[in-house]
Amino acid sequence: MVLEISQYLSVKEAVTQALAAIREPEVEVVSSRRAFGRVAAENVVSELDLPPFSTSHMDGFAIRAGDSKGASSKKHVRLTIAGTVPIGTKPVKNLGKGEAVRVSTGSYLPSGADSVIPDEDGKIRNGRLHLFREVPSGSFVFRAGEDIRKGRLLAKKGEAIRAQDVGMLVALAVKEVKVWRRPTVAVLATGNELTNSMSRRTIRTRNSHAPVFLALAGALGCKVVDLGIVPDKVNPILSGLSKGLRVADVVLMTGGTSVGKLDLGDQVLSRLRPRVLCHGLRMDRGRVAGVAVVKGKGIVMMPGPIQGAMNAFVLLGLPMIAKVSGMKDTKLTVSVKLTRPWEARKRFPNFTKVVYLRLFQTESGTFAEPLAGETESMSLLTDSSAYTVIPEHVTSIETGRVVEAHLLPGFSFSYS
Repeated sequence: MVLEISQYLSVKEAVTQALAAIREPEVEVVSSRRAFGRVAAENVVSELDLPPFSTSHMDGFAIRAGDSKGASSKKHVRLTIAGTVPIGTKPVKNLGKGEAVRVSTGSYLPSGADSVIPDEDGKIRNGRLHLFREVPSGSFVFRAGEDIRKGRLLAKKGEAIRAQDVGMLVALAVKEVKVWRRPTVAVLATGNELTNSMSRRTIRTRNSHAPVFLALAGALGCKVVDLGIVPDKVNPILSGLSKGLRVADVVLMTGGTSVGKLDLGDQVLSRLRPRVLCHGLRMDRGRVAGVAVVKGKGIVMMPGPIQGAMNAFVLLGLPMIAKVSGMKDTKLTVSVKLTRPWEARKRFPNFTKVVYLRLFQTESGTFAEPLAGETESMSLLTDSSAYTVIPEHVTSIETGRVVEAHLLPGFSFSYS
């Protein structure tokens, strides 16, 4: 579907069309020990109980709780010591009435034992254990299956596997898990004015946007490819995009999309015969952005100014990355109160808006200051720690109102 730039399409409709055309991610099998950060391609369910046997929480003696009845500091109960259970070994003897078995923290309890008496609550005299108090059933015992029951969900389809999830999978002898193949995101920078030179004497514009989106894609767990800089000419852009489509699942193109003579996006993409092409969106600070899908792979046309490019990334790029990653979501959301009112720009008040926020906490809760600045302002983004998406029909929000702030890895916080 090809739209003229004068026909602005809603962001929701553009994303819906693009996601319907992007191919599903592929599944691969990895060792559980190497599954950190990977997105589960299916629900993983425990086939075991954890712990497999009841274990001791203390150094002491495993006993039958009923055998401690009547024990006190004045009247000791005497039990026969019937052996020791080393950590990591399965008891071979059942605990008989009136018997106690020495255990350490983490030792498995023998059959028949239902409690542990700590060393400080008993004393060995003449080869027998003297108890100084009664203990209820279950004292200092981590019961079999108390942590994890067979059949419990360990990893949910569409969610990234965390460090503690890896530990749980290993503890429950889950050798392998099915995960979605890690996707690749490529970034192509376009513009005659761009340079990678770090010389302070250059009068050209440093290519500062591409590193932003390469880093954000990497923080989301994607492999990244820097396609470099190409001039504002059809053939170089076509060559760059073609390479990107060969090596990546999603291509982010900065610049090259506009309403002027240098609007080369449609010219280039039409030669690639896209299944979907939506160019010109109801997005304030980013209305010249667009999305395309070529042979099941996504392309995001991002405006040159950084705020418009960032808006295109969070509204268009993130859903595409989530689709090719198999993720249910790529961000966290927290409720915050605005510290001052916000109003839409007068030029495009009924477009979808992305408002960047500076978050801070007090004893009263979490608050957000809405930030405003020119579309070329990088400092607007460096001052931000989150963003909120304002629907088309909302044009103002008063002080104290609660909004949903989106926290994005690499933007809101860093792992390194």
